[in-house]
Amino acid sequence: MGWLNGSADRVPTTSDARAAVIAAADIPQLRAARRRHLAEPLRQATRQAGNRAALESGVVVAISLSPALDGVLAALRGVSLLREVAAIHGMRPGAAVTLALLRRVAWTAAGASGMDLLGQTLADGALSHLPGLKQLAAALPGAGLSAFRLWRLAEVAALACSPIERP
Repeated sequence: MGWLNGSADRVPTTSDARAAVIAAADIPQLRAARRRHLAEPLRQATRQAGNRAALESGVVVAISLSPALDGVLAALRGVSLLREVAAIHGMRPGAAVTLALLRRVAWTAAGASGMDLLGQTLADGALSHLPGLKQLAAALPGAGLSAFRLWRLAEVAALACSPIERP
C-alpha cells in the first residue's frame, strides 16, 4: 500500500488501484487487482523511458567522434535508464539482478564501441571517395546497436523491478 501512495506521480491510475487493493478480500484478488490496474500503465511508462533512452543514445553515439566515447556514453545512459525504470516501478532489484543488469549495460557499451570501429573500418575502405556518406555509414551501426540494446534493457529492467507477479 505504501508503494501505491508514493507512485501517484509515476502511474496515473493509482487511485483506482488503491481502491481495488483495499476492496480485495484475499491474496489472489489482491494480485489480480494490481495486475488489472497497474500492469498496462507501468508497461507504457517503461516503454516511453526505453524509447527515449534509445533515441538519445542513438543520436549521441551517431554524433560522437570516438568509438571509446560512444561506449562510455552508452554505458552512462544505460545506468541512467536502470535508475529511471526502477523509479517508475518504485522498486529496486536485488544485488544479483542489479549485477546482471549492469552486465547488460557493459555489453551495450562494448557493442556500441565495437560496432562503431567496425563501421568506421568498412566505411573507410568502401566509401573513401564519398566523405559525407562515409561519415554516415560509419556512425549507423554503433548508434543502431546502442539504441536497440537500451530499448531492450528497459524491458528487462521492468521485469526485474515490477511489483506485479507474472502469471
